[in-house]
Amino acid sequence: MTAQPPVPPAPDRTDPYDSAPEGLNLDRSNPGVLTPDGLNLDGLNLDWAGYLRQGEYRRALAAARIGEAENEVQAALEVLYDLQDAVRARRLSLAQRQAERLQGHLEAMTQPGVFRAILDPAAIGAGLEALLAADRERLTDPQLLEFRLERALAQGLTRAEAFNTLGVLHALQDREAQARQTFGEAIAHDPGHYRALTNLGNMALEGGDATGAERMYRQAIALNGDYAGAHHNLGVALRKLGRVGDSVRAIKAGQRLSVRQTRRDQDDELKADPRTQRTVQLLRIGMIVLVVLLVLLAAKGKF
Repeated sequence: MTAQPPVPPAPDRTDPYDSAPEGLNLDRSNPGVLTPDGLNLDGLNLDWAGYLRQGEYRRALAAARIGEAENEVQAALEVLYDLQDAVRARRLSLAQRQAERLQGHLEAMTQPGVFRAILDPAAIGAGLEALLAADRERLTDPQLLEFRLERALAQGLTRAEAFNTLGVLHALQDREAQARQTFGEAIAHDPGHYRALTNLGNMALEGGDATGAERMYRQAIALNGDYAGAHHNLGVALRKLGRVGDSVRAIKAGQRLSVRQTRRDQDDELKADPRTQRTVQLLRIGMIVLVVLLVLLAAKGKF
């Protein structure tokens, strides 16, 4: 019997985004952007600390902003939300920088008790470093890889990505049942992990279930409409289903997003390596000096 991926839990109807009171216009693409019009917040759960304890960082940020929590609380939650987003995208260098920013916010807080009781910046850093080390070592033994990822599996913010990493290795080595189970564990720990959901779609597609694959790809796109891999693979699934026009549109969307993603990844690499940054800065300075010299020579009639 083919294992089915876990179904993400139904929305909590007290979520500030899922149960906005009448007259409140929320921009879901930018948490916290709202237009008040005679607000009535009765019955709306604005317990940002409760959402924080549950690992619901998007909801925590929305609740903090709607409830007008202290600026330092909102700033820390925003960084935490961005950190989770970077881990989901496997932008690990960016995630490390966000973790450092989070540490700074916690140190500057007058009362960081709620955050300190839930978050351990040192453990988050260790989990991110474990993921990076696994990338560098390119291990092919699943037991050794799991051992290397131990610190990432122990940390809530990195656990789903660690499971996704293990799932990819299982899939590459044709252990389909283990791969499905491990991708499912990633989604169980983080229902917003769109890459793990896309990987389950890939397995469904390879197993001949193009309809199931389409459903999972569309779910991944609903979670992150900018993820190139889900768009491209959706196009492949649609082609197998005979929907050629839809397939072409999906693949073209994936190609456009892939170019953007490549540029973004290159920017991440530049920012992650201070030596590269310095080289780029020197090249830019050199180009500016060259342009100035050419202008001066042209003004003197020597060019």
